[in-house]
Amino acid sequence: MKTVLLGVVAALALTTLPAVHAEDSIDVKAPRISRYYVDPAAFDSFAHRYQLQNGQRIVFSQSVLQRYAKLDDGKQIRIYATSPTTFVTESGVRFEFREEGDSVAISEFQKLPLAAKVPANGLMMASRH
Repeated sequence: MKTVLLGVVAALALTTLPAVHAEDSIDVKAPRISRYYVDPAAFDSFAHRYQLQNGQRIVFSQSVLQRYAKLDDGKQIRIYATSPTTFVTESGVRFEFREEGDSVAISEFQKLPLAAKVPANGLMMASRH
């Protein structure tokens, strides 16, 4: 009987614990990236150096199944495919390759580390160099 009573008391204590700390919690929402599989061979047509309108350079590369963008001498930033020709970063920068990889449109360019001379609309164009 004591065991059953002790079990009921313990269960009640544990069920009220989350309610006590509920007001201390913070709701964090990470951006959801809809991922798309791009064959590594298909990405080869994008893995090049591009000259941006503002004079900066951006390089796209891949390692196994991970793709990266690197602006000038900055750090590599991982990019995720959302379609066969579109990739995004976790911060919301969007790369759309055009003309079979000869050019790329970069939306939200200002969110890239080392971004300079950002256009007012945040859209930067680049061509293969």
